[in-house]
Amino acid sequence: MSMPRSQAVAHPFPLYRPTVPILLALVGLAFADEERAVPVEVMTVLRSDEVVEEIRLTGTVSSQRRARLSPRLVGLVESVKVDAGDEVEKGDTLLRMDSRLAEIELELVRAQIETAEIQRKDAIRRFDEVKELIDDGAFAKTEAGTLQASAAISEADLKVLKVKEQQAQERIERHQLVAPFSGIIARKATESGEWVDTGTMVLELVETEALWFDLQIAQEFVAAIRGAERAEVTLDSYPGRALEAEVEMIVPVKDPVSRTFLTRLTFKDGEKLASPGMSGSATLFYRPRNESATVVPRDAVVRTADGTATVWIVTETNAQTTVRPVTIRTAGSLGKVVEVIEGLQGGEKVVVRGNEGLTEGQTVSVQQHDPASESTLR
Repeated sequence: MSMPRSQAVAHPFPLYRPTVPILLALVGLAFADEERAVPVEVMTVLRSDEVVEEIRLTGTVSSQRRARLSPRLVGLVESVKVDAGDEVEKGDTLLRMDSRLAEIELELVRAQIETAEIQRKDAIRRFDEVKELIDDGAFAKTEAGTLQASAAISEADLKVLKVKEQQAQERIERHQLVAPFSGIIARKATESGEWVDTGTMVLELVETEALWFDLQIAQEFVAAIRGAERAEVTLDSYPGRALEAEVEMIVPVKDPVSRTFLTRLTFKDGEKLASPGMSGSATLFYRPRNESATVVPRDAVVRTADGTATVWIVTETNAQTTVRPVTIRTAGSLGKVVEVIEGLQGGEKVVVRGNEGLTEGQTVSVQQHDPASESTLR
């Protein structure tokens, strides 16, 4: 029996039917290509003059003036005019000591002054009465000289007593404690009726108008902080408000224990938010020290056990994105960036995330890294 005509037409080309193993192999190769493309985040290498780096440190608000006040004389506390938390002005009386004996001494000296003034006036009168007689020769010059000397001695005695009066007045004034500057009473350490000695702290006064923000700076950051372009202070009590600040001083004495330097910032606080003792943080913005260097994020640098520093550079060839290692020489790490003085020219793309375990020539899939998390660009 012959085959139907429609079935007798031969296909011009033989049909290719891939076997199941071949299909699986092709799919496996496709997946292998995808697996080899390691996802990484990259960032373009910048020149130092294109970057403003920042460092963030914790610190404490402190007063520019703080005084532990003590009486100038030993004695009994008669009254304390203030309490902890009170605001006082310069010259306000804060405490009075029992000054009764000093007042009695002053009264005695003033009585002696009255007597001395009477004696002085009498001596001057007697000498004035005989002056004309001396010129006429009717009175002995010796006696006249005695009267004149007596008047001068009376005058001198009166001056001595007036000095004693000043001493007695000063002694009375020393029985009261006055505020040396305006501020707030931070601590009250005595009450009426207590016996206190000189040098014993009775009140602590803290100035609140002029404040510092104190930081402890590690020695490797001192040079950068000296040239800080600007700074901001954020108090923990007001986390959403950044106060404009600037570096006032770096105390040139290193703490032998922490090996840090005390750095003080002044800041603008128009709303009077800050108080001595408040904690917070300061962000200082500065440019890297070597303007001819390049800058990479610290996370881009891979260091080996022998100290070699390497970065992974992304290159695109034949529509394929691969990585290769480049050995660099650094000038040190400052904050979140590293200054590179050899190995990079600027403009290269370095791997910032995903650089662990890369191999030379490995295929990668690239995602741009956000530079705002590493540095502030201008």
